[in-house]
Amino acid sequence: MKDKRSTDTENFNFSARSEEFLETFFRKGAEFTEQLLRESQRMKSRIQELSDENVVLRSQLASDDAVKDLLVKVQALEEEKVRIRDNADNARKEFESYEDRYVEMEQELDQMANLYVASSQLHATMEASQVLSVIEQMLMQFVGAGSVGIFLRGLREGQQPYLRPVHAFHCEEICGTEVGWNSGPLGEAAANGVQFIMEPEKAAGESSPVACIPMMFGGDAIGVIAIYSLLEQKKKFVNVDYELFRLLADHAASAIIGSGLFARTESVAAALDCFDSL
Repeated sequence: MKDKRSTDTENFNFSARSEEFLETFFRKGAEFTEQLLRESQRMKSRIQELSDENVVLRSQLASDDAVKDLLVKVQALEEEKVRIRDNADNARKEFESYEDRYVEMEQELDQMANLYVASSQLHATMEASQVLSVIEQMLMQFVGAGSVGIFLRGLREGQQPYLRPVHAFHCEEICGTEVGWNSGPLGEAAANGVQFIMEPEKAAGESSPVACIPMMFGGDAIGVIAIYSLLEQKKKFVNVDYELFRLLADHAASAIIGSGLFARTESVAAALDCFDSL
């Protein structure tokens, strides 16, 4: 049988162990709790970091979307700018086309006015010398002729017609000469009833006329208008010149014949009396 001292010693050891266990348990628990608290704090910090990163990412995403929207708008504006520029170019070209056409119409109207004035002047007199002077003035003012000669058809019995000068302006050397029918530019223009026109720069230094306009009446040439030179500022013939040549080819002959017939009657009354016998 154990004694009391041995029993007390065992009880003391048990109590000490229990306290030691409890102390160890609570210390471990405290350490674990502290560890859990630290881990919890770390997790909270990490969660906050992730939350902040999420906010940044959301802001960046929103910014990227805004940039994308801006890029889309910029692209649309660029396309609209190109479209407006194309429309402006088309409008400018159309305006230039209208402007060119307007200038052409002005020139055509001016040409028509000149031709009307020329025709009116040609038939405004019945004096033969004045008719020839009007033809000369028309060529000087409207064409820029520097020297002009007017030839009429002459006839000799049993021979071909010939051309004789009846008016000379700054080409007096032609006075007293004759040009054979179908001879040279003048004779060929008369014989064929076709205008002879040479470019002024090609005719420089040549004695031949730069233009020969046959005056036609009833299908036959009654004479030829010859332009020997142009004024210095006149470099080439233009459209209105050719129109005037056609007018002279048709109207100069009738004006010259009319003035010649009127000269025979010597008065308007006598000329009107000729109709009594028709």
